[in-house]
Amino acid sequence: MVVGFGGRKIIMENNDTSYYGRILIKALATYYPDNYYIIYSPENESNKRLTALFNEDSVRVKFPRNHIHNKNSWYTRNGIVRSAKGHGVNAFHGIDDGLASGFNGSNFPTVFTMTDPLYKCANGWIERMKMQRRARKACKFAKRVIALNEPDRQTIINHYHVNPDFVEVVHPCFYQGCDDAVPENMYDILRSKYHLPEKFVLYKGRMNDDDNLKEAMQLVHELRDRKISIVLLGYRTDHFDHVIKEQAHDLHIFHRFKQVDKVHHADLTAVVKMAQAVIIPNTDRIRDNYKLINAQRTGAIVICKDSAKAREFGGEGALYYNNFSEGAELLSDVLEDENRKAALLQAARDNSERFTSQVLADHMIHIYRSILTHRRLYIE
Repeated sequence: MVVGFGGRKIIMENNDTSYYGRILIKALATYYPDNYYIIYSPENESNKRLTALFNEDSVRVKFPRNHIHNKNSWYTRNGIVRSAKGHGVNAFHGIDDGLASGFNGSNFPTVFTMTDPLYKCANGWIERMKMQRRARKACKFAKRVIALNEPDRQTIINHYHVNPDFVEVVHPCFYQGCDDAVPENMYDILRSKYHLPEKFVLYKGRMNDDDNLKEAMQLVHELRDRKISIVLLGYRTDHFDHVIKEQAHDLHIFHRFKQVDKVHHADLTAVVKMAQAVIIPNTDRIRDNYKLINAQRTGAIVICKDSAKAREFGGEGALYYNNFSEGAELLSDVLEDENRKAALLQAARDNSERFTSQVLADHMIHIYRSILTHRRLYIE
């Protein structure tokens, strides 16, 4: 089987869509290497985020030919459809960018995934409405529409008026590096390298106003163990400089407060393991759900804002709070009880088995097979 992917964002950008696209293609290439996976992009350019996929023999990247002047039109209309047919593509999978209009009425097997159904992360209202219009059209002729969680599935059904029988939930997988072993001597090395405190709660994110960082700071302030600090991993923003730092002073926890711009990719698993807990104060976005399943697989206690999405991903292996006082009480109780802590970590490990790359690949291949059945194609 040959699967084509709409890959403008997979190649060019570094966001939730590109992350999802890369882990999906990596999972498929790992567990179903006898198929071929072609990424189509209107931009004749590559970057380091795509380099890892080039190591897979079954993955190819295709750009429009040089004589095509309007490459955007090639990507959104009939050009990409002709290319897909010429390359023997059996099914086409669009991710967030919609589906080329040429697929409409062609009876070509198509799948459409929305990582953010309402496109809240779009750059402005006009761009958001434009993307929703493209998504609405794609939902009309896609053979399957994919959501990453049940609340998003309901949003797609209600907002885009899609038949529920054609909308499926396919959970993403955790990052494979979460299973990397960490030598015991690395912890002291990394503590010195990044100047980390002895005991800390870790937050990893963008440190903007919508990240609920103020609540995370209040939660740490309320912890019974006053020796636990908070480490914020991410680049400084105006919100950090003018709000969060001032809050740390007001709460008298500035001495228990540290910001780190960047941890080397190879060190991240070990740093997460060192943390007393990973805090996720916003769980409404898909990037926060990635953080949750990655932290659980790494072996960290996860405490997060309660929501339907958080409970769908975290299961029995996370702590959920509605306000910072409740969160501080829950986390303090667990940290003071070794048996309860061990039980929570085991539940998190068990829960993470739902999000392996093989589960993701198996589920997606099953969907490709289901939409190709009527074409009597042989699929590896």
